[in-house]
Amino acid sequence: KPRPSSGWLTLGGIGFVLLAYSVAILASSISANTGLGFLWPILLMVGIGAVFIFIAAWFPTMRYVLHDETLELIYGPLLRYKIPLAEIRGMRRRDLRISLISSMRLPGLALFEVTYGDVGKVKMCSTAALKGILIIETEHGLYGITPADEEGLVAAVRARTGK
Repeated sequence: KPRPSSGWLTLGGIGFVLLAYSVAILASSISANTGLGFLWPILLMVGIGAVFIFIAAWFPTMRYVLHDETLELIYGPLLRYKIPLAEIRGMRRRDLRISLISSMRLPGLALFEVTYGDVGKVKMCSTAALKGILIIETEHGLYGITPADEEGLVAAVRARTGK
């Protein structure tokens, strides 16, 4: 399991605000009889809000599963990274430096490939965006996670890999 986080509140809150705002604009335009010529931006806001709520709903499914030959990082049906244990070069805990380029990085949650100023691109499945990230270095790139029992996970990986 990952470390506890309130990242789902951030996601859900953004989604709820977008949905509520778009409904308020739509209701206001209908009552003012201004027509529906600007309907597409409202539908876009509804779609983005729904995506944020959908991602927030899968928050409890985040987990890290250690198999005989792989470490699997899972976030609902949205994200699934399989890291072959034989490809792991190292694991280290560090704080990352923010970059303006990002995919899904919010307070309490970082998903997909995120660019950081100090390490470059990291495939994230984490309940933190910057602080206390366990970086897994492999032959094919970096992965970032935040296990609740970091020492236990690192020890289990070392026991299986001998590294």
